[in-house]
Amino acid sequence: MERFKGVIKKNFLIKDAINKMAGNYENKFIAGMAVIVDDNNKVLGVLTDGDIRRGISKGINVDESVEKVANFNPVVVNKDLDKSQMAECILNECKKRNKLYNKYSKIILIDNQGCFYDVVLLSEIFEETVENKKILIYGMGYIGLTLAVVLSNAGLQITGIEKDEAVIKDLQNGKPHFFENGLDSLLNSTIQEHSIQFTSDVYNTKADIYIICVGTPFNKINGLADLSQIQEVSQDIANKIKKNDLIILRSTVPVGTTRNIVIPIIQSNGYKAGDDFHISFAPERTVEGIAIEELRTLPQVIGGFDKKSVELTAKLFNKITKAIIDVESLEEAELVKLINNANRDLSFAFANEVAYICEKYNINAFKLIDSANEGYIRDPISRPSPGVGGPCLSKDPLLFSLSQSEFKDGAILGSASRKINSFGAQYVYNKIEKFCEKTGKKINLIKIFIIGLAFKGIPETSDIRDSIAVDLINLFPNENNIFIKDFIVDKQQIEQTGCNYIDDIYEGFKGTDVILIMNNHYKNNKFNTFEALKSANKPFLFFDGWNMFNQDELEKNKDCFYSTMGYMTNR
Repeated sequence: MERFKGVIKKNFLIKDAINKMAGNYENKFIAGMAVIVDDNNKVLGVLTDGDIRRGISKGINVDESVEKVANFNPVVVNKDLDKSQMAECILNECKKRNKLYNKYSKIILIDNQGCFYDVVLLSEIFEETVENKKILIYGMGYIGLTLAVVLSNAGLQITGIEKDEAVIKDLQNGKPHFFENGLDSLLNSTIQEHSIQFTSDVYNTKADIYIICVGTPFNKINGLADLSQIQEVSQDIANKIKKNDLIILRSTVPVGTTRNIVIPIIQSNGYKAGDDFHISFAPERTVEGIAIEELRTLPQVIGGFDKKSVELTAKLFNKITKAIIDVESLEEAELVKLINNANRDLSFAFANEVAYICEKYNINAFKLIDSANEGYIRDPISRPSPGVGGPCLSKDPLLFSLSQSEFKDGAILGSASRKINSFGAQYVYNKIEKFCEKTGKKINLIKIFIIGLAFKGIPETSDIRDSIAVDLINLFPNENNIFIKDFIVDKQQIEQTGCNYIDDIYEGFKGTDVILIMNNHYKNNKFNTFEALKSANKPFLFFDGWNMFNQDELEKNKDCFYSTMGYMTNR
C-alpha cells in the first residue's frame, strides 16, 4: 500500500493544508489529517480536519498559518516495534496524558531519528492485541469478580454481568459482596479509573471477548451438574456474537461440556467454531482468600478448539500472568481442574478416614499422623479436619466421577472421597451425642458455641457455601441454642443460618456446654482459654477440630472433655 502523502511544513497556510489533506483522500481511512515536519523530516505536529473546524469556529481565517490550529504534541511510535510493543507505547502515553487510547484513530510512525515514516490506523495496531477489545464476564461471584478486577487493573475494559440487582448496586458503589484479600481496594481503584463497569442487562451488552464464570452446582437428587446457567449464557452469546469473537469458558464443568454443549448452542446461529468464532476452556484454579495473588502467579491452563483459539486466549491471560500452559484439547483443560481438586479431596479423605479409624481406639489422629510423617520423607500424609467443604471440593470430585473411564466400575475415587469428607458434620454430631450420654445432658437443650463458620479459615474467606459447620447446624433441631463467632463472616450471614451472632468471643463461652473449633482461622485460638472457660457450664466439651490448642493444658481442667479428630477425654 502506498505511504501517507499528507506531509506539510509548519509555515503552511490552513487553506494549503486543506488542499494537501484532500490529496490524500485516495486512502479514505487516512483522510482528514496532515503531518507537520521540519526541513529534516522530523515530526513536529499533526493537523486534523477537526482542528481546522474548531479553529474556524473561533474566528481563525484559512489564510492564517497552520500553527494557529495544529497540535504540536502528537502521539508517535517507532516503526520498528512490533504491534504489541506499539500498543503498549500508545497505552502508556495515553495514561500519561489522562486520555483514552481510542481517542486517537490514526497513529504517526517515526524512525529512530524521529523522522516521519508513515501513518497507520489505530485499529491496525490493536487488531491482534486485547487492549482494544471489549470484554464481557458473565457471573460476578468468587470466580468472575476477582478475574474482572485483575484484568481491569491490567488496563483492559471490562463489563461484569450479574443478575442480582443488589449485588450490581453494591459493586457500582465499590462494595464487594464477599470477602477476598485485596479485592476491596482493587475494585475501587478500577472503578475510579473507569476501566470496569457492572450491569444486569444481559441482552443489550455486547463485546469482543466473552468469559463465562457462572455457577454449575451439583444436583444431589439426580447426581448431575446443573448446567442451566451455562446453557443460558451460551444462548445469549449465540444471539449477539460476531465474526472473530472469542469465547472462554471458565466455570468448572464435566468433561466434554465445551465441545458437546456450549459449541452446539453457539453454532445454532449459523456460525462455525474455528472459522467464524474462537472458543477455549481456561479453568479457574485459584484458592479463595488469595485469588487475586494467584491469578497473577499461577500458570494459566488453556485448551482451545484450535490453535488460534489458544493463541487469542493466551494473549488475554498474558496481561496478568506470563505462565501459560497450552494443553492439547478442550477436554484436557476441563479435566485439569477436576483432577487438581479431586486429588486434594482424596488426600484429605485419607487423613479423615484415618481419624475415623482412630475414633474406635480413642487415638489422637493428629499425633498419629505426625508420628507417621516424622523423618519419613516419602509422601507425607495430610492432616485431618472436621470434614472438607466449600463450593469447589464439595463438587469437583463428583464431576470427576462423572467422567467416562476404561475401568469397569467407572471413576469411583471422587465419589468415595466425598462420602468420607462430607461425613464430617455427622462425625462431630456423634461426638456431641457421646458427650451428652456421658454427662447426662440433653442434646436438644445444650448451648453450643461454634468458632469458625466459613468453610475454611486459611486463607481467609467469608464463604459459607457447603461449610461443614453449616451442615452440622442443620442436624440440630433448635438453632436458637447455637451461638457463632467467625472473624470474617458478617453478622447478617450468621443470623441467616438461624443461629445467634457473637461479637465478643468471651461472651460465647458464657453458659455454654459445647465449644466447637470448626475452621483454622489464625485468630481462633488468640484468646485467654483459661479465663474464657471459667464461664462455661460444667462439664463442657471442647472440640479442637484443627488441633489448635494444647491438649495437656485443657485436660488439666477436670470439667473439660477435650476432643479432637479421633480422640475424646475418657472421664
